Amino acid sequence: MTQDNDLERFEDLIIRLEEIVRQLESGNLSLKESLTIFQEARQLSEKANLLLNQAEDLLNAENEA
Repeated sequence: MTQDNDLERFEDLIIRLEEIVRQLESGNLSLKESLTIFQEARQLSEKANLLLNQAEDLLNAENEA
């Protein structure tokens, strides 16, 4: 995967996470819906964190070179 694709994917993850936050904050979801969407948010957050860690590793490698 290229860096541009990673950036687009990261941005998509953040956009979806923001949508989830708005939905949860609205208070219009049932408990079951809230738990389901919260689980999705956790998974998206983990993916975004992985991409950030990969970017950090790349920057550190470039700085060491």
